[in-house]
Amino acid sequence: MQTQQAGMSLRWLLTASFINNVAYGFIWPLTSIYLHDQLYQTLVVIGWVMMANAIGQAVGSLVSGRLFDRFEPRKLMQFGTLMMIVINLLFIFFHGWPSYAVILTLAGFFGGWNTATINSYGTYVRSHDGRFVFNMLYFISNFGMVFATAAVGPIYNFGITWLFWLALVMYLVLMAIVQFTFKIKVERTQQTEQKQTLRLPKWNVRLIYTGVIGLGVLWISYSQWQGNLSIYMSSILKLPVWQYSMLWTINGILIAIIQLGMNALNLSANRKSMFIQIYAGLIMFGLAFMILPFAKTFTGFAIAMVVTTIGEATAFPMIPALVNELSPIELKGRYQGMTAAAPSVGRAVGPLIGGAVIEQSGYGTMFYGGAGVVFIAFIGVAIMIMTGYRHATQYE
Repeated sequence: MQTQQAGMSLRWLLTASFINNVAYGFIWPLTSIYLHDQLYQTLVVIGWVMMANAIGQAVGSLVSGRLFDRFEPRKLMQFGTLMMIVINLLFIFFHGWPSYAVILTLAGFFGGWNTATINSYGTYVRSHDGRFVFNMLYFISNFGMVFATAAVGPIYNFGITWLFWLALVMYLVLMAIVQFTFKIKVERTQQTEQKQTLRLPKWNVRLIYTGVIGLGVLWISYSQWQGNLSIYMSSILKLPVWQYSMLWTINGILIAIIQLGMNALNLSANRKSMFIQIYAGLIMFGLAFMILPFAKTFTGFAIAMVVTTIGEATAFPMIPALVNELSPIELKGRYQGMTAAAPSVGRAVGPLIGGAVIEQSGYGTMFYGGAGVVFIAFIGVAIMIMTGYRHATQYE
């Protein structure tokens, strides 16, 4: 069992999350374009590479989440950061084919490791409500990722090696922050029997897995933006790469406005608002995919991105917050690891499924199919929450 004597500083946790996501954002956003245009790989091969990266993230998240409940959290974060430093050094010298794909898989594993550890630290912030903490974690992590994604377009023109150098510098900064600020005091007592017999109420388990599966489905659709859509815009519609990068700038600005607005209105303290955000997020993701078949210019993609971002900013942070409320302190690392793994699973199968559908039936089929899958997920999630939440045990 873990009992915390001093809570984690939200300020330093958010700083670490921002730097971690900026660093990782220099590595993967242009993976599809780099593999397609520079290493001359097909969409199916690109899908397999991104799947390997995402599976690495999922496994890393699950392993880190399990270890968080058993070992000193700071050492886990230090180890993950050190490995990302080593990985970026490898990227600098070995970024041809197939070494790039192999190293990218390792980067996925330790990227997932760090993300799950940071999310698990979020359960130990005592100065704010859990929903506020995960709102802010999601906002700051996405702000860091979007900041990096908006920058990689111009930097990429000078060579991909510069992106790896920048990521290396950011991970060195992250290591220093972890060393000096991630010093929460945790006591552990060996209660093996209690660990083995600890079971969640059945509705807690059902709702947690519903949230995790719903998050994975959302990321299957979202991964199309990060993979196949970049190729669609640059290679099929012949739109410049900077326009694709600009979409993520819009994404980041809109996330900031929505998240800061929700925090200013204190919506995170309202449990009913949490459910509304989850439902609305699923619906908006589906609507965005209904817009994409008609998008042929930057304006059309920008409108679809705005709709997607509204769904993202409302639903994504609330699912880990829901899982946090439904899990006891002894198991928070395990279940936050699952919520961190769900996006990786979505990223794993999303590009592969999307690439296969596109090559067989075209982009239009992929867009409409994505909308259908999201709407089915919305129905399932809504039924489970409305049926089971009142029967579940809340731990926060």
